[in-house]
Amino acid sequence: MIQTQRTGNQLSLTWSQGDIPVGSTIFQSRSSEIGASKKQLLVVDKETHLLLLNEDLPVFFIIQKPDGVSEIVGERIIPFEGCFNFRDLGGYVNMAGKRVKWGKLYRSSLLSNLTTKDHDTLETMGIKWICDLRSTAEIAAKPSPIFPTIKNRHIPIGTAKNETSETQKMEIPDDPRVYEPLMGESYRVFVQSKDGFREILEYIIDKADLPFLFHCTAGKDRTGVLGALLLKLLDVPEKTILADYELTNKYADAILGEMQGLIEVFSGNTQKIELEHFRPMAEARPGYLEIAFDEMRKEYGSVDAYLEKGIGISTTKKAKFQSMMLEGE
Repeated sequence: MIQTQRTGNQLSLTWSQGDIPVGSTIFQSRSSEIGASKKQLLVVDKETHLLLLNEDLPVFFIIQKPDGVSEIVGERIIPFEGCFNFRDLGGYVNMAGKRVKWGKLYRSSLLSNLTTKDHDTLETMGIKWICDLRSTAEIAAKPSPIFPTIKNRHIPIGTAKNETSETQKMEIPDDPRVYEPLMGESYRVFVQSKDGFREILEYIIDKADLPFLFHCTAGKDRTGVLGALLLKLLDVPEKTILADYELTNKYADAILGEMQGLIEVFSGNTQKIELEHFRPMAEARPGYLEIAFDEMRKEYGSVDAYLEKGIGISTTKKAKFQSMMLEGE
């Protein structure tokens, strides 16, 4: 398996012998397009590791094999300065053995604290549009920045579009046992946001407006369900989808910190908050996403049927999306 990992300005590419044939040439590029400008790094002999000193975000490795076939490997996790849980959904292999293109679908947490460097990175990545899945009240509490060259659309999941932007004060339960069941119920509610999912998916497929970034507050729940549906449309196995969902757990502490600010806003800052009580809400537990899948199956028989009959993504639209998003299509 070919993997990337970044620590500071050190970006490593590692592989097992046989993953990259001897005689392959490895290049680096700022673009995920095969024909983009690139810099040669290595002609593979017995190596299984490459270390690159580079502060650019993101970096793509283009592997040109002796038989003329090229493979692209991107960075799964992209460490923005003012945003956590920013990830590329590329690189996953679907049930037909085809790979999801890198550099097309991105997911993240809220963008309110992006730095100037982060803004420049988004511009360089060529993001065409951003979809904010948060409620109107969440956006009012923590607005997203304006990007002159990137469209920003608000399509909420789990709440109505005409929901008020006024912050509604709410009581925070003292009993920590309530939060895990609450999360399960939230995922059932997300499944009912069929109009929102339809609007997002049809826009992506009809407009082919890629690369695309979608986010909520933590980049975990609403973002997690939409990410799962996108990968499902590409016929990525459910086991892989759940593993991608769980990657958010690297940021559980950061999510808790973000939740603290929101809880203080929505509770009127009058209650003492035992932050650790909220850990079930900060973690991406596979059971949560499985609750959403089970809800789809209960109503439509399968997740695929939910996408087709519930949301309205026809086999023609699905085929178009796959031709856009799978290598070799």
